[in-house]
Amino acid sequence: MSEAEAYGPRLYRNTEKMMAYSLPNWAAAEDAGLIALHAASSTDGSLVERSSGRQFINMSSYSYLGLNRHPAVIQGAIDALREEQIIELGIAPTRIQSSLMYDVQERFSTLFDAQCFLAISCSVATAALLPLVTSGALIDGKPRVTVFDKRAHFCMDLMKPVCADEAPVLISPHNDMNYLEDLCKKHSRVAYIADGAYSTGGMADMDALLELQDRYGLFLWLDDSHAMSVMGTKGEGFVRSRVGELNPLTLIAGSLVKGFGCTGGIIMTGRQDIGRIVNTMAGPMCWSQTMSTANLGSIRACIDIHESPELAVLQGKLRENLAYFDQRIPTAQTGSQMPVRMLVVGDPALSVGLSNTLLDEGFYVAPVYFPTTARGKEGLRVMVRADVGRPDLERLCDLLDKDVVPHV
Repeated sequence: MSEAEAYGPRLYRNTEKMMAYSLPNWAAAEDAGLIALHAASSTDGSLVERSSGRQFINMSSYSYLGLNRHPAVIQGAIDALREEQIIELGIAPTRIQSSLMYDVQERFSTLFDAQCFLAISCSVATAALLPLVTSGALIDGKPRVTVFDKRAHFCMDLMKPVCADEAPVLISPHNDMNYLEDLCKKHSRVAYIADGAYSTGGMADMDALLELQDRYGLFLWLDDSHAMSVMGTKGEGFVRSRVGELNPLTLIAGSLVKGFGCTGGIIMTGRQDIGRIVNTMAGPMCWSQTMSTANLGSIRACIDIHESPELAVLQGKLRENLAYFDQRIPTAQTGSQMPVRMLVVGDPALSVGLSNTLLDEGFYVAPVYFPTTARGKEGLRVMVRADVGRPDLERLCDLLDKDVVPHV
C-alpha cells in the first residue's frame, strides 16, 4: 500500500493538486507586483503604493458603494470608542456581550426583518453554523443530506469534511435545479449550500429554489455577501429581497466588508428562537474574539445610512456607472445589477500581463485564475463602484477597450 493509499481517499479536498495548479499563477502575479502590495489610502479614494509611491485606483474593490471611506462611517467608529472607552470586553461572547453589539444586532433585525446574528467575519459564521445545519441542530436535530453547489465560495466549500461527519455531503453541478430536485425526491431531508450572488458573476435561481423548498422542505443556506447593500430598498441584498417572510428553512449569510463598507459577518434567519444554540454551540462564534468597539460603531453609523434616502442615491450612482461600463465593455454580466464584471481571456499569463499594463496606467484590476476561476476561464475581474468618478471610469474603459477587449 502506498503512503497516499494509507491516508485514504480524498473525498472533499486535494490540497496537493490545488497547489500544483494554482501556485504558479500566484507566483507569476507576485513577481509582477500584483499581489501583496502595500498601499496607503488617499483622501480622494486612490491608493499609494508604499515602495514606489505609485498612485492608482483600485477597480477590484468590493466596497461597491464607497461606504468604507464614508465620513459618517469613520466618525461612527471614533464616536463608539469615545463612548465605550474600551477596545473590546476581553471575554468570550458566550459569557458577556457588549450592549453595543446587542443594539447593533437588534437594529439589523429590524432593518432586514429577520433574526440577525453578528460574527467577526462571514467565514467565521459559516464555520460556526454550517455543521449545525447539516446535523439538523438549528431545526429539529435530524441530519440532512447536504448539497454544495460546485461554485460555492471557498468559505463554504472548506467545510465539506466537517459537515460530512454529520451527514452525507454531495456536490451539485452549478445552478442545476434538476439535479437538486432529483435529490429532494430521493432524500426526505436535504440542505443546499450556495451563493446568492457569485463573486465571479451570476446569481442563484431563487424562483426555482423557493419552489423546491415549498414542495420538498429544502433547507437553503445562501451566502449573499456580494449583494449586501447593493440590492434591496434597505440594502438587504438579492436573496432577502426575493424572500417574503423568512422561515426556519432559510438562512442567509453575508459579509459586512463588501457593499456594506465595514467589517464582520451577518447571519439572517427567521424569527424562530435559535439564539441559545447560536450563542453556545456555534464554535467559532463563541470563542474569545468578538467585534471591536470601533467596528460596531462604524456598523451603527452605516445602518443609519441604510435607513436614510442616501442609500438609494448611492445605489443609483452605482447603477449609472454599471450602465456606462456595460455600454463600453460588454461582458457575460452585462445588464446585471451586481457590480462584478469578468473579462475572460483564457490564459493566466495573459491575465497577469494585462493587469500589469493597467496598473502602470493607474488602475488595479485583479487578474483571476484557478482556483478563483476554472482553468481556461482566467481573466480580469472588474468591480464597478458608486464612488468612482465618470472621468476615471471613462479612462479605464478606454484602456480596457484598447488593451484587453481584443484578447477577450
